[in-house]
Amino acid sequence: MKCIKNQLIAACLLLSGPFAVAQVRVPVTDNDLRNNLQKVVADFPTHFSSLKGDTIEINAQTIEFASLLDFKMASRNWFVQYKSKNPIYSWEAVLLTTEEFDEAVKKYKWLYNQLKVMTIKIGDGYDFTLDGEYDEPSEEREFSSSVFKLTPNASHMPKLKIEASLRFEFPGDWHVSLLVYEKEREDHERGDINGD
Repeated sequence: MKCIKNQLIAACLLLSGPFAVAQVRVPVTDNDLRNNLQKVVADFPTHFSSLKGDTIEINAQTIEFASLLDFKMASRNWFVQYKSKNPIYSWEAVLLTTEEFDEAVKKYKWLYNQLKVMTIKIGDGYDFTLDGEYDEPSEEREFSSSVFKLTPNASHMPKLKIEASLRFEFPGDWHVSLLVYEKEREDHERGDINGD
């Protein structure tokens, strides 16, 4: 009797195994997001030269460029050059604009989760994951930012940062954005005293 009982239990476990595995959900990265982010990261070392379009606006400290990316998810995406002795470049894509804080938080958390499970492939067999901490949004603070770095660290792009951003902008909209930029130094690093 004991032997039959054990055989029945084993049979039930074997039969239910595939169904249990089928119900486990593995996060899936959005292809539009991943493909466009991979293009931006791959073009980062050349200051986005193959992705920058026409000049949109020139200011005292910045030059804004149109983007040649076909990023369907973004309502707008563009590149910025910050004028300095060694120009610094960034890219931003607005993924959502809404008056509703809860809707913005949901999209911001979705973007964070997408980045957290994403693998970035940038040619020559280089694959990177993204490592970053979730910055919990607060309506009173009006700004949240989850900053990621490439892991393992890309030796030719050590200052590259990828950021999921949630911010409030006057007159009353919340914006969820994805940014790629060069961070000159970490918060704990000292700057150059001479300003060079």
